[in-house]
Amino acid sequence: MTKIRATKSAAIAALFLVFANNAFSDATDWSAGLDSFASDDYASALWHFESARNAGLDSAAVHYNIAVCQFKLGRYVRARNEFQLIAERYPKMRGLAEYNLGLVARRRNDPTAATDHFIKAYRLSPDNEKLRIMSSNRLRELEPELRRASRWTGAIGVRAGFDDNVALRDETGLPSTLTTESPMVDFFAWITGPFNGESGFRVDAGIYAIRNFDADEFDQTEIFGGVMYDWRPGDWRLQFGTRLSTGALGGDAFDRKAGVNLRVIRYLGNNASLSLGYRYDDVQDVNVAFAGIAGTRQQIQVQYQWYSDVHRFVLRYRQEENERIDPGVSPRRTGFGADYRYQPESGWGYESGIDFRSSDYNNLLIPRSEDLLTVYAAVTRTFAKSWRLRFGYRYSNNDSSDPVFSYDRSQIMVGALKIF
Repeated sequence: MTKIRATKSAAIAALFLVFANNAFSDATDWSAGLDSFASDDYASALWHFESARNAGLDSAAVHYNIAVCQFKLGRYVRARNEFQLIAERYPKMRGLAEYNLGLVARRRNDPTAATDHFIKAYRLSPDNEKLRIMSSNRLRELEPELRRASRWTGAIGVRAGFDDNVALRDETGLPSTLTTESPMVDFFAWITGPFNGESGFRVDAGIYAIRNFDADEFDQTEIFGGVMYDWRPGDWRLQFGTRLSTGALGGDAFDRKAGVNLRVIRYLGNNASLSLGYRYDDVQDVNVAFAGIAGTRQQIQVQYQWYSDVHRFVLRYRQEENERIDPGVSPRRTGFGADYRYQPESGWGYESGIDFRSSDYNNLLIPRSEDLLTVYAAVTRTFAKSWRLRFGYRYSNNDSSDPVFSYDRSQIMVGALKIF
């Protein structure tokens, strides 16, 4: 049996590492890999270990060290695949492999799968007291996460504030000509599930409503629901679904939309992702006063995200094409945006963002173009990880080639959000 040794005490605290000692002592790449790992140079260590494997040193220790380096470098899908290979190919190391599969699942925010792996590691290691203790400790740490985990997730929020230029939704085409100021309050609720971090179907449903106390003709309500299939092959994620929604304006039925959407996400390591989304909506009017809104809308969006435990930064680009009965609500649009959020599990946080949208109404008798710039900032206060207060300000400026459609808009909002 190959002799096992640990090369670094700090590494033992993070992973239960094993290294071959005598079997490959003459292998240059193996020795260089151990030296690089001891110096925390995991990229070089990985290169040397893979070179040793490719040269014919194909053993459990080689695969294990490759998996550990992948884990250290944040390449969790590859690490998972390597640990699974070890569990299947080397029965005597299955308990150790299951333990590390649990660590991978935890890093991928899947406490249910992590629990299953740690339980297997405990059961498969009757003669390894150290591994049993480590598995038990990890299971105790996971208990709070499992209590919070749910196959359904959602949020409920309410905000109150003042809008100095009440505007309708973009579909109406009216915000720049019919405006007023008013105190307001809005409410939303959203739920999605069942969801367990793996591939499968899920449903989404929600409601949004806004009430303007001095301008009830601008009150809006929208209810939506849909079904989506979520597929996660490796570092990719594909989502495809349908959504139905119905809206009301000033207390009367306004529109109905039936849409399909597709989103492809590529995860870039452990802290970033790149996505491409497409959405198609068929819009029907349900009020003769707004018959011109009927038609279709297509949207394409490219988005990059970088995130950590408390920080999130988003860049996005989008294109929108409208084909409606009324050319006044059939713009072609291009937009850019960026958002930053600092949100700790408790205490004070911060949000800010900027968005620019260019709209061309080329089918009007007198074509019109508009540039809408929006900036916002907010401070947040989180309590017990699931309650959040938000104090925000948003400013918009619409610069139109027709001065009638130019406007400024300011909103001050105070709200509360419950996440479950």
